[in-house]
This record gives sequence, C-alpha cells and structure tokens, in this order.
Amino acid sequence: MSGDGLLVLGIVALAIFTGVHWGRARRAVTDTRSSRQRMSDLRQAVARERTQSAMVTVVAVVAMFVLVTYR
Repeated sequence: MSGDGLLVLGIVALAIFTGVHWGRARRAVTDTRSSRQRMSDLRQAVARERTQSAMVTVVAVVAMFVLVTYR
C-alpha cells in the first residue's frame, strides 16, 4: 500500500473517530438540557411542597391557639 493509501485510511479513521465523539457530545448536550429541565421541575415541586407544609403548620398553630385561648 502506498503512502497515499495510508493517508486516506488515516483520514477516514479520523473522520469516523471524530463523528463518534461528535455524536456522543451532541447526545450529552441533549441529556444535559433534559436533566436541567427535570431539576427545574423538581425544584418547583419541592417549593410547592414546602409552601403547602408551611401553610398546614400555620393553620394548625392558629387552630391550637384559638382552641386554647377561647376554651
């Protein structure tokens, strides 16, 4: 095989190698976006749950205060 043939094979191998890594990088970016969206959704759910827990606690404390005060 001549030097030109080896050069062509090397370029083909480099193109395949680069293509594989390019595809992995593209999938990683897509996965990162979906992970960020999932994390954002989870943070919003946690904030809602904390707010509801705080409201339940406040209502319970007020009810106990009213019960003790006006009994």
